[in-house]
Amino acid sequence: MSVTVKFSGVRIEKSEFYQQKHYTVLAAPAPDAFSFPSKYRVTSDKPLGNQGTVLDVECTMRGVVRPKSFVDKQTGQQKSYDECDVYFDVQHSQLHVALTPLAAAK
Repeated sequence: MSVTVKFSGVRIEKSEFYQQKHYTVLAAPAPDAFSFPSKYRVTSDKPLGNQGTVLDVECTMRGVVRPKSFVDKQTGQQKSYDECDVYFDVQHSQLHVALTPLAAAK
């Protein structure tokens, strides 16, 4: 099973090339003035664009959950938690076209 995620209107914050892959950090607009923008790192075979470019990106999402053990400092008891990593592999990207109210009315 695969999960497809579509990011619309995300801005390229930075990009790097490492071990034959392009790693790009995308920032989604904050939902309101009191929130921070969400950021995601996506992996692609080709560069997605320059810093500041606004894109629509379709990705396949995958991930891994690993149990991690630790000793509770207060009780000395062995405990564990799940460490989660999520990866986004780019399937398709294109420049974002924002519809103005005038264009949307046509």
